[in-house]
Amino acid sequence: MVVRPRQRRSRLARWSLRLALLAVPVLVITAFAHRFSLIDTPTMYTSMAAGFVLAVAAVITAVAAFHAIWRDGLAGFGAALFAVCLGLLILAVPAVGAWRIVSLPRLADVTTDTIDPPAFAFAGMADARHPARPPAAELALQRRAYPDILSHRYPVGVARVLEQARTIVGYRGWHVLDEVAPVSADGTARIEAVAMTLLFAARNDVVIRIEPDGDGSRVDVRSAARYVKHDLGSNAGRIRSFLVDLDTALAGAVGEE
Repeated sequence: MVVRPRQRRSRLARWSLRLALLAVPVLVITAFAHRFSLIDTPTMYTSMAAGFVLAVAAVITAVAAFHAIWRDGLAGFGAALFAVCLGLLILAVPAVGAWRIVSLPRLADVTTDTIDPPAFAFAGMADARHPARPPAAELALQRRAYPDILSHRYPVGVARVLEQARTIVGYRGWHVLDEVAPVSADGTARIEAVAMTLLFAARNDVVIRIEPDGDGSRVDVRSAARYVKHDLGSNAGRIRSFLVDLDTALAGAVGEE
């Protein structure tokens, strides 16, 4: 009877798999805890960083495991391969974020009206206050980077626009903090709400201002991220998509500023 020696397994491969698997619950628990307000936003960013560091460590350890497996003929190639694939999949999230940081302007507060931006009255007060208007340098940068982020005008009254805006806000799942209806035919309406990002539920404050404009109405939207200096383009995208929905609901806009 021939006894074959048992092939030794790579400890690095084992550890790479453990690190990759540990990163998953760290990030998932962080996302759910922040969405349900069990942790605050600074803690969320710290926990996110920890999860991504674990993924980086898993990839590095897996690469070292591949070298040891090739050199010493150890078992564990499958575990190391799974670890590096899972780690790279996790790291795709910060990689996309890094690309957006490089390719998009460093803005965290975007508005359709750079002359008289809608002001926040309630949004952000619990965590981080926003200025009455973004700094002049940021407004100038926004005009260059996002020339399409402009006021929209509609040939209908303020009350009708408010009704449609309220419906869109509800459909998008934004949490309404305050709503002001027009007190007269020539009155102004506004909605303040909080929009959360999909993955980690980062809070972004939104204010919608609807003013009478001749025979119709003018809509301005401002969206601002909390705590960060770069929103990765999310606020401009949020404003664009909201106004597209509003255009569709009101059978199309009749012009932009």
